[in-house]
Amino acid sequence: MIDRAVETLADRRRILVYTGAGISTESGIPDFRGPNGLWTRVDPEDFTIDRYLSSVERRIEGWRMHVEGALWGARSNISPNSAHIAVTELWSAGLTSGVITQNVDGLHLVAGLPRESLSEIHGDVRRVACLGCASEQPIEIVLKRVDAGEQDPRCLDCGGILKPSTVMFGELLPPAEIEKAERFAASADAVLVIGSTMSVYPAAEFPLSARRRGAPMVIVNQGRTDHDGWARVKVSGPAGEIVPEIVAALTEA
Repeated sequence: MIDRAVETLADRRRILVYTGAGISTESGIPDFRGPNGLWTRVDPEDFTIDRYLSSVERRIEGWRMHVEGALWGARSNISPNSAHIAVTELWSAGLTSGVITQNVDGLHLVAGLPRESLSEIHGDVRRVACLGCASEQPIEIVLKRVDAGEQDPRCLDCGGILKPSTVMFGELLPPAEIEKAERFAASADAVLVIGSTMSVYPAAEFPLSARRRGAPMVIVNQGRTDHDGWARVKVSGPAGEIVPEIVAALTEA
C-alpha cells in the first residue's frame, strides 16, 4: 500500500497535507474521542467559551494546568515525532500547497514548519489572545505571571480576559486560519490525510473540497475514517512509521 501511495502522489507539486490527532498520539498526546481520549477524563463542558467567560474558577484551574504542563503546551515535555518531521521535509522539498491541522499542540511549528505554510484551524495552545482587544502573545509570558502569583491574569493593555488561542466549543474558527486553509485547498493537486477520521466539520471540508475538484487523496490512519471511499489509497498503521517512508520516496524521486 505504501508503494501505491507513493505512486499516487508522485509528480504532484502542491500536496495538501491535512493532519489530525493521530499524528500526535505517537508524541504522547491522547486523542479526544478514543477509548482513552481526553473526553473520558475531563468534562467537555469545561471547554466551552461560556463557562470560561463566566467562571473565574475555571480560568484559574486552566492556567494552573498549563503551568504544570498538563495541556501539552509550552511547558509540556512533548516533542514532534518522525511524522511531524517528515511533513516539514515534504514542505522543504517544495511539494506542498500547505498544511492544515486540526491539532492545537503546535508540534508542526516546533518541527520547523513556518507559520505562513500552516493553518491551525482549531488554534494554538502555545499562544494567548485577549478577548477584549484581540492582542496576542506567547503563552509563556502569561505563565510567568501565574508563577509570580497572578491566578487569573488579565490583559495588561485593556484589562480584558486572556485565553489560550485554542478554539473552545461555542467559538468561531479563526478567520485568518480559515483563509489560509481555503487557499491551500484551492491550489492543491493532491491530498495527504494523516491521522484524522475526517469526522469534524467544517475542518474536514478542506481536504474534501480538493478531492471533489479531482485531486487524488491518500489517507494514512489507524482504523477507518468517514471518507475511506474517497481515497485512492488508504494505508492503515502508525503515522510515525508510514509517513516518513512515503515522504522519503517522494523527495528522493
